[in-house]
Amino acid sequence: MKKQKDFLRQTSLFLFPLLLVLTACSHAPPQINQVFWQVNQVFDPSSSSWSSRLSVFVHAVSADGQKVFDRLHLIQDSQGLFFSLRANQWTTVERPGETWIGAHGLTFPDQKVPVGDWRILVATRAGQKVEARFQVPPQPPDASRLRSAPVVLKQDGKTLGLYHTVGWVDDFVVLSRDSQNNLLSRTKTVGADFQIPLSATSITLYSYDKTRGEGLEAGPFPVKETAKPADR
Repeated sequence: MKKQKDFLRQTSLFLFPLLLVLTACSHAPPQINQVFWQVNQVFDPSSSSWSSRLSVFVHAVSADGQKVFDRLHLIQDSQGLFFSLRANQWTTVERPGETWIGAHGLTFPDQKVPVGDWRILVATRAGQKVEARFQVPPQPPDASRLRSAPVVLKQDGKTLGLYHTVGWVDDFVVLSRDSQNNLLSRTKTVGADFQIPLSATSITLYSYDKTRGEGLEAGPFPVKETAKPADR
């Protein structure tokens, strides 16, 4: 009987710390706190055509940290669409106290974002999954459009004119790039007057149409250098 008690005591001393280790390593169920999605209307100057793209980000949390997340799936059941991203493929956006994961500018065969119900599913390395849903409404028939390509004229690094027609919002962000496609500047502006670097060869315009609830993107547009008028 004494030997049996000693064996039970030794066994309990071994199992108790093992139980603590297993408990500490257990994977708590993940949660999705919030989903952000946005349809972006994109104008391509090379083809003078518009297309729609979808950006989706999710604020997913786990008691075991962000590194446990391994897969992100985006699903549109009615049209049989399925996007799958691994941790090294998605985009991570850090906010104060928050980490968002997702993708910018998802494209579709007919150049339009499918409307209706979407599911976003996040999976951990341990195989746990959490899901959230969002709905993309039909786009209004009079959605904002850029009626013609803007003309950008530059002289000594200063924009002389940015001409665009009705259908484009006035408040936008200008991204300037050089001939190697390196980002030179990011400027928020209202109207046509803004400064661009001397080495800028193209610009891209970004904005958000609050009345439509959609992003607007156009570019890249070439920056045309003009000569100074001759001194008299």
